[in-house]
Parts: sequence; C-alpha cells; structure tokens
Amino acid sequence: MDMLRLCLALLFGLAAVSAASAQAVAVAPLAAPDVFSGGSRTTGLGPDLWRGSSAAVVRSLLPVLASRPLSPAARTLALQVLSTGAQAPDGAAEDRGLAVARARALLALGDAGAVAASVERLPNIMADPALAEVLAEAALILGEDARACQIEAGMTAGRSELYWLRLRAYCQATSSMTDAAQLSLTLANDAGRDGAFLRLMTALLVGAEPGAPSVRNGVSLALSRRLGLKLSAEGAPTAIARAIRPPVQEAPPQAEAIDADPVGAARRLVELGDAPGARVVRQALAADDGRWTPADLALLDALIAAAEGKAAGFDLKRLSSLDPQAAAPLWAAQWMAALGSPTDPETRLFLSARERGRAEPNAVNLAALALAAEAGALGETALLAVAVAADGGPTGPGPSDRAAIIRALRRAGLDRAAEAFAVEGLSAIMTSR
Repeated sequence: MDMLRLCLALLFGLAAVSAASAQAVAVAPLAAPDVFSGGSRTTGLGPDLWRGSSAAVVRSLLPVLASRPLSPAARTLALQVLSTGAQAPDGAAEDRGLAVARARALLALGDAGAVAASVERLPNIMADPALAEVLAEAALILGEDARACQIEAGMTAGRSELYWLRLRAYCQATSSMTDAAQLSLTLANDAGRDGAFLRLMTALLVGAEPGAPSVRNGVSLALSRRLGLKLSAEGAPTAIARAIRPPVQEAPPQAEAIDADPVGAARRLVELGDAPGARVVRQALAADDGRWTPADLALLDALIAAAEGKAAGFDLKRLSSLDPQAAAPLWAAQWMAALGSPTDPETRLFLSARERGRAEPNAVNLAALALAAEAGALGETALLAVAVAADGGPTGPGPSDRAAIIRALRRAGLDRAAEAFAVEGLSAIMTSR
C-alpha cells in the first residue's frame, strides 16, 4: 500500500510540473524582432555580424552610404553587410531610426528588393511614416504598385504628410476614384508644389498631354510607367536607374581580343570573376614577347593571385625590383602586402621609403578602422572601410587608403572583401598603364 501511495504521489507530482511548464510556455511573451534581424541569410555573414560594433558609429556612417558614390568593391561590401539579417549592435535592438537609416542606405545603393527583407518583420510599420515610406518607395520602384497602395491605405500615422498625399492621389486615380484623387492632388499641391507630379497626375486623371517622364522618386516613376512614357535612367537615383536599366552582364573576351591584347584580356577575365581563365591566358604568355614589360606581367600575376586568394604565394620582389620611380609597383606591393604577401627587410624598406602621390586626409577614419578591426567588430570595420573608400568617389580610395582598408578587412576576417579591393586597385592601375 505504501508503495502504491508513493507511485501515485510521483505521478501527480510529474503531472503538476508538466502543467506548470505548459502554462509557463503559454504565457511567455514573444520577443519583438530585432531591427536588424530581417534580411538575407545567404550573404556569407553570420547573425553575430554586429557583435562588438558601436551603434553610434553605425548610426553616423549609414547616411554616408546613402549619399556618396561608391566604387564597385565598396558598394558590394556595403550591400553584403546591410543585406545580412543579424543581431543589431549592442543597445540598438529597438532603434527604429537605425532600421530606417539601413533601409534608406540599401535603397540608395540600388537594391530595392533588399529593403523589404530588411524591415518587413518589424511590428507596427504602418504607424511609422519614415519606415513605411522607404518600404513603399521600394515597392513602387520594383513595379509593385498594389503593395505600395496597400501600405498607404494601412497608414495609421502621418497620413497628411506630403509623400502620402501624393501616393494616395496616385492610388486613388489607378482605382478609378477620380473625385477622391482630385481632392488628394489638390491637398498635395497645397502642401508642396511639384510641377512634374502635377502634370503627370493631371494627364492620368483627365487625359491631358503628359509631357516628359519623371524618375526622381518612386511615385513619379510609377506615374510615368502607368502613362506608358519612355523612361531614361539619366539623372535617376541609383535604385530607379537599375530598375529602368538593369546592369548588363558583360561577355568574356573572345579569341580575337585575347590574341590582340592577352594582358588586357586576362585583366578583364579577372574583373568578370574568371580568375582561372585569366591564369590560362597568363600561362600562354612569353616573357620576351616585346608587347609587354616585366611590370605588366608582375602586375597581372599580382592581380590573379589576389583574385584567387593566393596572395601568400606572391613574391613581392617581383614588384620591388621594378623602376624605382614608378608609382604603380609601389601601390601594388602595398596592397599585396596588406593581403598577406610575405615581406622581408628589403621589401619593407621598399614600402616605407618610397611613399609618393597626393596626401590622403583620412586619418580619423583610418585610425577608427584599424581599431575596429583590432577589436574584431566585423560590421563596424566593414562600414568604416566603405566610409574611407567613399572619400575616393566612384573610382575608389587612394593607394594608401586602399592598403589600410585591405589590411583591416583581412584582419577582421573579411578576406573576400579585402581581395575585391585589391583586385579593383590592381585592375585600375593596369588599365591606366
């Protein structure tokens, strides 16, 4: 009997514990999505991308990405980092302003598709006019007018702001709500006159002559598309330009081009992502052909080694033994050393004693870049690298800045990005020779 009572007590105790656990699970609140948790999981970067990064630094750098032209290597790195779904920098998990800045930067970089992925999981988007606006703009650029109008219709705050008045007028007009659209157009015109928008909306409402298209923003683009106007990417924001005229995939050089300029053809193959093909062309080159110099071949070998991730096997003496007055070998040697090509006392003397060219006034960001890389703050390092590169404009950073970027990215573990900056620089100096 005592054994029976003991078994029953154990059974009732386990049932009580199970019920309490189920109740605890049932009432446990769900955590709100992190403002950076939305995005792609296929960028090659992990959810801890922003671990150790300063939210203040990220906040200050994102507008730079949204307002400055970038070189291809810098733009690729910026898109990779900002498209990654990851935990936000410390203390910024609920910073919706940071989410807006990230989405605007993605849009400015030309990836309207990444904008939705970056913010779609956030709660109460329709109560946040700034966040909803960038989401609606991305939808309009992608030709998803119904989605943009759905966002406008669901807005619970900021409905009287100029952007929403214009979008509402467009959505009402395309839904055959002519009188309502005319009223919204009047309100929008009173809030802020835009001659192109007024002209296009009038054409949509009453069939007037539309005149020239406008591609200054998503609403104007949608209007111009609806009216069947011929669009031009000239002067358009990057995301709109890419929607109008998607990047063309370049064909690799053909046999005739390779025969005429094998060094240039090998360079183009590397730029197109075919480093193995470039190496095949390189192996067929004779050193005494007379059409190229030892510098041409050394630079090409450095370019291919960087593209293949084999900088550690490149002999820097190939560059340090060249014309002591030439700048290109020095720059190439800096970048290859930053990628990990071994140095010895002779090559270190070559690198330290032959600085030349314009000064690159980027000391503050360069110091911050080095410190971020040393601290292992991956996301912060990447954004600082892009900020330094942005000072060089669409052609990329200057030689010394590029070397610092490559070194910092490699130290932070962003080897592919470091190699991309080296390839970009090497290709540029080969093109200019």
